[in-house]
Amino acid sequence: MESSVQSAISGFNLKCTKSKSKSTAYPKIYKDKFGHVCVTTMGPVRIQRAGGRRVQSVCNDNIDAILFQHEVKEHLHENGFTVDRFLISSQGMPFFKNDDGDAYTACAVMTGSNVDFVDAAALLNVVGHIAKMHCVLHEANITAMPVKRAKVGGDTIRLLGNLTALKKKLLKAGKFSDFDMLFLRGYEELAPNIVAFGDSCSDSICHNLLKEENIYKQDNGQIAIANFAEVAQMHHLHDLAYIIKRYIKAKPHEVMPIDKILETYAANYKNPVDAALFHRILLYPEKFVKLTTDYYSKKRSFAPNTFITRMQECLRVGKTLSDNL
Repeated sequence: MESSVQSAISGFNLKCTKSKSKSTAYPKIYKDKFGHVCVTTMGPVRIQRAGGRRVQSVCNDNIDAILFQHEVKEHLHENGFTVDRFLISSQGMPFFKNDDGDAYTACAVMTGSNVDFVDAAALLNVVGHIAKMHCVLHEANITAMPVKRAKVGGDTIRLLGNLTALKKKLLKAGKFSDFDMLFLRGYEELAPNIVAFGDSCSDSICHNLLKEENIYKQDNGQIAIANFAEVAQMHHLHDLAYIIKRYIKAKPHEVMPIDKILETYAANYKNPVDAALFHRILLYPEKFVKLTTDYYSKKRSFAPNTFITRMQECLRVGKTLSDNL
């Protein structure tokens, strides 16, 4: 057991059960794929380092950002949603900070099975629950919470200018790696979507990590949403676009019409849904831009298979999205 994790467990003042084995007196703690789990008299609790980008980047300077996550989850819980919740630590905050400066959070271990996005009916059920969650988030008093607005896409004109300059440089050089060829093909297909993206930020709240391992179907049939480490002010439709891209990745063939998914979302969302904005968000090639930036910033002289495979997947998902709109 890592001493820092043990320190965090002690910092939460958790009363741990002892191991049944007589050979050790340590608390009953084990690891799963999501972190360390400590079995307590309150039930199993997961201790995790606060590693989310939006949490970690501000936790040292703006504690309110972590308190904001706590308040969102409390608000959801009070309105009937089963979500993982921070436990208040001995410091009176929903996190524990050890002497080394690491911030840890504690949340109840979720029960149930992860939702399989390949199952179209299950996906639509999840989409309906996400829409209801967004209604609660939309009604929350977020204007009083000092949370930095998340930047989405950045300056699209500057971004497209950088990609255009890169394209011209490659064409002038006349020698293309396998990744260069994929980038050039992707640029022609996806550049119009970068232009159309525009400013899609708003004063709504976005979960940002709605993937299979964070969505559970519990024994009573209720959908539970976990891991709010990436929550930020962003247009709520980014969540819907994110989950659709995960769905297409999980089920590359026989994808249901995306408008059907949007209709299910709109039927459960109390406010009007901007379909045109949603299409711009959905088609914005975020992965393509990130892969391109990562690859060329390292000034590689060859194309690793991992980069080629990821770029091929980006282009496949982009084409599937366009074909199904």
